[in-house]
Amino acid sequence: METYDPAQRDALYQSFLTTPGERGSVDYKASVELKSGDRFSLRLFRHIIGMANSGGGWIVIGYKEDKRQGFVPDPSHTNAICQSYDTTKLSKGVNSLLRTGTETLNVYVNQTKHPNNNLTYPIIQVEGFTKSPFFTKGDPKADDKGQLTISPGVLYVRRPGAETVALSDPSDWERLIDLCMQLRRDEFLRQLEDLLNRMGLRVTVSAPTIISSDVWMDEMRRRAIGQK
Repeated sequence: METYDPAQRDALYQSFLTTPGERGSVDYKASVELKSGDRFSLRLFRHIIGMANSGGGWIVIGYKEDKRQGFVPDPSHTNAICQSYDTTKLSKGVNSLLRTGTETLNVYVNQTKHPNNNLTYPIIQVEGFTKSPFFTKGDPKADDKGQLTISPGVLYVRRPGAETVALSDPSDWERLIDLCMQLRRDEFLRQLEDLLNRMGLRVTVSAPTIISSDVWMDEMRRRAIGQK
């Protein structure tokens, strides 16, 4: 997931509020207080897990969909609802649903003020997994109405079209495998860069997620020969 400096980050969050619209890595949810065990919160946790398993993204709380205008600020939103979204509370809630492993699902809450109505909205930043995707625990999780919301032992993913589902379709597997291969390749390139630098060859990996490893290796070989 890309890293933004403070100015870029603030501009990005403002764009989420002023020009809303769901895309592959951005989702919008109605203005509902974050509680423990209710249906909305568990469904939100499921969306977060699916987003983390699909590379990460952002979820904006406090917007509802209008058939004519698209996503608009939820008229029921208040600053009190925004304050119920806390990074620690949200992180504990999501990770309590996951199998214990070597990796924690990282999620952060950024409270951003809308320039037009002066209300503050929670923008949840979800980081993608770095090595292995996240599975839910082996026990089912029902909401406060008794309905099964988090299925046991499932790997949730986010499909194109802002749909979160249990991984079951061949195309889901292909997207997940591609993401895993990209992450492992990037990790290898970083390790190789570190090794070459420790050998005295001052090289830098340039956009490893964009260029192919063959192209990168050719460039590293050319630089190494030039520095001998």
